[in-house]
Amino acid sequence: MSEFEEWASATYRQSHIDVDPEDYALIASIYTGIISQLNALDHIDLEKFPAVGMDLRHAPKSS
Repeated sequence: MSEFEEWASATYRQSHIDVDPEDYALIASIYTGIISQLNALDHIDLEKFPAVGMDLRHAPKSS
């Protein structure tokens, strides 16, 4: 069992969630994809790309 599978099984067991052993590969691939996307957010330069609020009552204007 990999380190991820040990961590995931302990987490699910603590939450009383039953997971089949063959499902861990799917869970690991989803987790890897999510972590890589979250890591990309750590490198965003907010000075260069500031967050701009949007008024959702109207469609955004084209730039």
